[in-house]
Amino acid sequence: MQVNSYSLNSVGPTVESLGGGKRFLAVYTISALSSSGLSYALCTAPSVGASGAIFGLVGALAVFLARHKTLMSGGDKNLKQVGRVIALNLAFGLLSDGIDNWGHVGGLLGGAAVAWLIGPALSFDFAPGSGKKQLFDRPPIARLISPWSKQPRGQ
Repeated sequence: MQVNSYSLNSVGPTVESLGGGKRFLAVYTISALSSSGLSYALCTAPSVGASGAIFGLVGALAVFLARHKTLMSGGDKNLKQVGRVIALNLAFGLLSDGIDNWGHVGGLLGGAAVAWLIGPALSFDFAPGSGKKQLFDRPPIARLISPWSKQPRGQ
């Protein structure tokens, strides 16, 4: 439990600051549900806990870094570091009794999928009418709902 609290305190504020509170809540909730679902489906002793949802937050962070690695300095380095954290934690789970890696994998996949779908997906583009470059947030879900939507970040 203390490890989960530490992990949530380490990655949670970063994920929330990158996508906002609503996206954070969506990623955390879907990660928790997908974690429990995969655990129930594939584990002989299914579990419910915060660790799967925290893996989902790490998956969401990995999606953000992969999507935006060209927009930030050290993007590749940060993405590799997150990959190592995921690999080490999954390896630790395989080597330890009583840890439900199916739940961790379910949370990781659920968090990554939700983050890919709802964003953020930032890009610089010229704003209509102004001719100035602005930062736009165009998550795939917005394109699915309204393919012609161009909403500047923060509006």
